Amino acid sequence: MRTRTLTVVTIAIGLSVSLAAADQLPTAFFGTWKLNTERSKADSGAPPKDQTLTIQRRGDGFGLTIDVDNGDGTRNRTTRNATLDGKDVTVDGITNPAVKEAYTKVDDRSFQRVVKVNGQVRNTLKFTIAPDGKTVTAVTTGTGADGKPFHATSLLDKQ
Repeated sequence: MRTRTLTVVTIAIGLSVSLAAADQLPTAFFGTWKLNTERSKADSGAPPKDQTLTIQRRGDGFGLTIDVDNGDGTRNRTTRNATLDGKDVTVDGITNPAVKEAYTKVDDRSFQRVVKVNGQVRNTLKFTIAPDGKTVTAVTTGTGADGKPFHATSLLDKQ
């Protein structure tokens, strides 16, 4: 009986660890990424002068920090802590408390961020890491504050 109980507990722990690991961000995403403005494009609006994305392990999930130089003399930094569980997280560094983000795993080389305002999906961004781990492609589709649809493809280089 004791052996059976020990076996059941061991299997339960193993399953919970493997399920948690399956939900985690691939390690190749961790690090600092810099926007390659020459290889990035957007349907509308001026691209930022400079943008740096930093992804770090934080507890059972990850932290994501984005530093942007808008090219007009303004800079901003946003941070958030997330897991790939699809639950809404708060973004620090923005003025609208109604903005939430949710992250999910797409496949072994991709994850997705869904941005919501007052519960309504505003845009979706899919991050895909190249097989060599040197670049990330971020494809954004959504609706701007003006209600018009937009699409952007950003390439980020590993630093």
